[in-house]
Amino acid sequence: MTPAEKLHVHHEKLIGTIRDLAERTKSDNAEASLLITFCSEYLISHAEAEEATLYRADTDTGFVENMIHEHRAIKDTLEAVGSAYGKGDSAAIVSETQEFITLLNKHFGEEENTLMPKLARKLTQEELEGLIQEAHQIEAEKKKSDLWSLFEHDHKRIDFNISRLRKSAGNSETAKGIFSKVRAQLLKHIELEEAVLFPAFGEHAAPGQTGPVQVMIAEHREITSILVTTGDSVDEKSLSKNIDALIGKLTVHNKKEEIILYPMINRALRAPERVKIFKECFEGMAAV
Repeated sequence: MTPAEKLHVHHEKLIGTIRDLAERTKSDNAEASLLITFCSEYLISHAEAEEATLYRADTDTGFVENMIHEHRAIKDTLEAVGSAYGKGDSAAIVSETQEFITLLNKHFGEEENTLMPKLARKLTQEELEGLIQEAHQIEAEKKKSDLWSLFEHDHKRIDFNISRLRKSAGNSETAKGIFSKVRAQLLKHIELEEAVLFPAFGEHAAPGQTGPVQVMIAEHREITSILVTTGDSVDEKSLSKNIDALIGKLTVHNKKEEIILYPMINRALRAPERVKIFKECFEGMAAV
């Protein structure tokens, strides 16, 4: 496989996942959190690695400056998706997501059809192969694997759907579908924390640091109890009461995790461990 073909395969893996997440975002705006999280972890580090290797090997400064400018435009559009998501602006989420995908498709095409042929004419295959390997190494090193951000974004996704659930309380069929999604996402979130995140923290934490974990687990039981109490009953009165109880619990619980526990976990775990956990937990979140 030539260096150009290897880059194409890597691009296809990235863009394939991003397209799938973008499609999910169109039909369910809450899923924008997954798109933002994935790109922040995998796409940004990819762009930085290219700038440090492939772009530096090209002597056409005008072209390189344009490619770097496109990286900035792609990042800005991703941030615009995040801004629209934070405001709950459904139309803007879809519009900005489409603009993001359009820019990304164009940029990847320019890299594969213009940049790589130019470098192939200038460098030997061994030199180009070395650049690709160096880019992959830099990309791996630049991944943030920010578990704090990952779980905080999942909080936002669940909150987004709870907000939709509250608005749908007068329509039992719609409410039933949204509640089913909220329940599945929240139970998966709790499962990932208790089965993956918290045990890993327990292995690396300093003595006395794991106290907050037990508090969070106790609160998980209270949250789960509300979900069980609600069951499949989505009549307007009982649903409204249980949504209020759920919001009350999650508001306090999530803040404790985001301000106290997640930063502690980020600091305690080494980079390789964070990379592994980030991947496993992201895939778990994306499955529901």
